Formats: sequence, C-alpha cells, structure tokens
Amino acid sequence: MFYKKSFLFGLSAFFTFLLASIYITFPLILHLGDYATGLGDELVIAWIQSWVIHTLFTDPFSLFNANIYFPNHNTLAYSDLFLTGSLLSFLPAHFIGQPIAANNTLLIFAILSLGFSLYLLTYYLTRDFFASLLSGLLVVFSPATLSFSVHLQILFIAFVPFSLLFFIIFLKTEKTRFLIFSLLFFLLQVYNSFLPGYFILFSYVILLIFIWFDNKKNILQIIAIKNIILFLITFAMVVPVALPYLQVSKEFHYVRDIRDTIHFALQPEDMLYPGSTTGLGQLLLKTVPTNNYSQNNEFKPGYLGAIFSLLVLFSLIYLWRFRKKIDVYTKSFFVIALLGFILSLGPFLHINRQTIHHPFPIPLPYVLFYYVIPGFEGLRNTARWEMLFIIAIAIVIGLVMNKSLKKTSSKIKAVIYVSFFILIIMEFVPMQFVSVPQVKDFPKVSFWMITTPKNATFIQMPVYNWNTLFSQQEMLREYYNTLNLRKTVNGYTGFSPPPWQVLVTLELKQFPDTESIQQLKAIGVQYAVVYKTDYDKLYEKRFTLDKTHIASGSAIVNQAAKQKNLQLITIIGDTYIYRLR
Repeated sequence: MFYKKSFLFGLSAFFTFLLASIYITFPLILHLGDYATGLGDELVIAWIQSWVIHTLFTDPFSLFNANIYFPNHNTLAYSDLFLTGSLLSFLPAHFIGQPIAANNTLLIFAILSLGFSLYLLTYYLTRDFFASLLSGLLVVFSPATLSFSVHLQILFIAFVPFSLLFFIIFLKTEKTRFLIFSLLFFLLQVYNSFLPGYFILFSYVILLIFIWFDNKKNILQIIAIKNIILFLITFAMVVPVALPYLQVSKEFHYVRDIRDTIHFALQPEDMLYPGSTTGLGQLLLKTVPTNNYSQNNEFKPGYLGAIFSLLVLFSLIYLWRFRKKIDVYTKSFFVIALLGFILSLGPFLHINRQTIHHPFPIPLPYVLFYYVIPGFEGLRNTARWEMLFIIAIAIVIGLVMNKSLKKTSSKIKAVIYVSFFILIIMEFVPMQFVSVPQVKDFPKVSFWMITTPKNATFIQMPVYNWNTLFSQQEMLREYYNTLNLRKTVNGYTGFSPPPWQVLVTLELKQFPDTESIQQLKAIGVQYAVVYKTDYDKLYEKRFTLDKTHIASGSAIVNQAAKQKNLQLITIIGDTYIYRLR
C-alpha cells in the first residue's frame, strides 16, 4: 500500500513538473525550432550539441577536435562538453531539423528533471508529498534559477539530486548497488559539465562527515574495499573527458585569473537583484541602486523569489530554535547550502560592489580551494555556486516544513501549501524569446561550403575577437556552420587561445596583404570568405584596432583583386570567396 501510494505521488509530481516546465517556457514547446531565449550562448550550445552528435556517429575519437579555432586541437575543451545533454536532445533536434531545437529541448527537460529530482530526494527524506513538491517548485520557479536558462550547463543539474538521493540510500542501507547508481549519475553530470560534479563531490564529503559524527560504526562499514574501488573506477572514467581540458591548460599555460573569480562572484546585495521572471522586479530594483555603479560592476540576478526567500528565513529561525533536535540529513543539507552560498561569494568578501580592504581584506574559502583543489583554477564564474545553495536550501525547506507542520491538520496543511504554490506561480513573469534563423534562411555561403571537401579549411573575414565590435557575429557563424561543420579559423566560446587572438588581430588589421595571406597559408587555411557588408559596418563605426582603421568592404575587395595569392572562386550576394594559392 505504501509503495503504491508513493508511486502515485511520484507520478503526480512528474506530471506537475512536466506542466510546470511547459508553462515556464511557454510558448517554446510550440516553437522548438525557431525560438530561443537569446542569440548568444544559446547558439554556441546548439553548435556544441550539433558537433557532439555529429562526431559521436562519425568519428568519436575526434570528439574534442571541433571545427572551430583551426588549426588548434582539443577546441571543444574550450567550453563545456554537453555530452549527456546532446544525447538527450538528439531525437527532437533530428526530427525538427533545426539545430536550436537541441538547446530548447534541453532547456525544457532541465526544468522538468531538476524539479522532479528534488521532489524525489526530499520525498525520500520526508515521505511528505506536499513538502517535497514545494521544494521542487521553489527551485524551478525561482528567478535566480531561471536566470541560468542561457547557461544550460548550470540549469541542467538534475543528476546532482539524483546522485545524492542514491548516495543517501547507500549510506542508510549499505548496499553497493545504490552507490553504483549514485556514481553513475555523477558521471552523467560530469560528462555534461564539470562544475556540478564538484557540487556532488562536496556534498558527498559533507554527508560522510555528518554520518561519521552520528554513527562511526556505520561509516567504517561503508568504507569497504569494494566501495573504494568503485570510486577509483569512476574517477578513471572521468579521465578521458578531463584530459583534453588539462592539455589545453598546459598547452597555453592557462588558468582562470583569480581576479576573474572576484569579478564574477555573487555579492550579498545581489540576493535582492531580480531576474527577468519576477513580477516584483521594479520594487526590488529600488532597493538596489544600480545607477551608482559602473557597468563593470555587473549585478548577478541572485534573487530567489518572495516565498522562497521568506521560507529560507523561516527555516533559519526554525533550525536555530530547534538546533539540538535537528536530524543528520537536515544538518548536512544546511551545511551544503551554506557552503554553496559562501563559495558563490568568491575568494574575497564584497559589500556594496567593493572588495573589503579595511581593516584588511576578508578571505573566503574559495581562495584556498582555488589553489588547492585540482581543476578549481579553471572555473571562472563563482556566482554559479549559488545553484548548489538553491537546491540544498530548497531541500532544507522541505525538511523543515515537514517537521514544523507535523501536528497540523491535513486541511490546514493543504491550505498552507496550496497558498504557497499559488503565490509562487503568481510572482512568475513569462520568459522572453527571440526568433532564430531557420536552416532554409542560412546564408547561401553556408550551403556552398557543403560542396567543398570535408577536410576543407576556412577563415571568414572580418574575423571577430571578444574585444571587437560585432563579436557576437561569430556566434551566428558558428550556428550557421552546423550546416556543414567545415574547419574554420573563426570561433567563439568561453575561452580563446592567446596565440589565436594574436592571429585574428593580425588578420583583421592587415588582410588581405601579403603577410596576412602567408600567415593563413602557413597554418593550412585553404579558403577565405569575405563579407563585404560586415567590413562596411566596421568602417562606418570608424572601428580601430591597435590604432589601425579597418578599411571598407570595397577597399578590401579591391585589394584582394590585386593579390596573386588569392583566386576569386565565386561571389554570392555581398560575399566574396577566395582560394589561397
């Protein structure tokens, strides 16, 4: 009877979060192939998913040698891998026939799976349907959570709660099969993105510490040889996807500057800074005087939501008041939440958009982890640790609500929870979407590139760097190149190699003079695609690079006509295509 009831509750929760994911993203479900939350990282992620699926079915051993930033290797390791997410969204994208459909499918699935996984974890700990449903709904409707819709590597973290669920079952039952399930979900999360993998590992450690103090005998039984071997096998399975990232770091002697982690850190006042999905945005902005700060002091949308924030405060008061009666799992998840919040603040404490200097800087744990924990120096956006805080504190809220309403009648309890659900949904403001170019409307040059040999190599000019005007044009080019996946010097991801930046700076300043063409031939470029109108836009903006004015499109085309090393193959509209010879 108990299991039948739990199954029905679980089924109800699943459909609740399915409807919630459709409602939150509506009308995206009707426009999977032609809408997106933006034309930035969404396009890059769609390109990653296209490349991953293409390579897995054609040449899996070349997975990391993506078609951008030619002639560099391991270029997929310049961003998140999205292996798990690509496989999950493959079929919808394939049948719809638009690359962006993979990104949109993963967005909807990320919300559904995150809410449902939190429900299952909280339900296992409480056996309380409404409290568990509340935990999931708080998270999926949170403006802070939905602000990561553009960064699916952070929103798609349902495997974190799933992994912790089976780890807790393993701790309780000491049955190895549950540890295997936990580690499997850990791998699925890491194969998509590394940062959530740290969420799981940190949570493992905290849970083990609290279980140790609660029952040392139990821990000694858990730390068995076979379990240690399972962990070693799991970490060995991480190596193939971690190695390319390590090779990139070693090749370019590159780690994320700790100053980046300071810049991208959450700050206490960000907890009042609204995302775009709250109806209380204007009210909250009056409490955060954004006009007093420079653009570089960007605010992070860390606001949790009204009901979420109130329940966090209620839970803190409850935990303090009944601190001697709190069970081991409530303590564990509270500490996990606290750790996530502290790490989101970065390496040094900021108040009022300024690093505290007087009487001295206040270091936070992140500064130690940055130098001690392997891989931490490769992480940039410390504010993303807020997601660990969000999911852990939502579990704490579920546990606290279950205990605080234990003696409340069923009717009153139902009224309280339903009121919360209604208020949570009422605060929500629909997400905004933009139209995405359809494959049939891609530039004709993208279709022409299909006619070239599969190993053909290109540069598309003008080539943009992150610090130039119209740099987001490279995201569109990446997206268009999902049609042909030819190798190209161009690229746009979370990291660009310093030598590549030197190269594209030279090309943008000097192309098509003899030196720039010889440089391209030396690295193996075979074709140059020149967008005359793009040069005209830079010329009209009087754009300069290292005090060099960028010439007009007509001037570039006229100069190219005089170059013996360039052979004009064809002209498609305002696009001139040359073969280097």
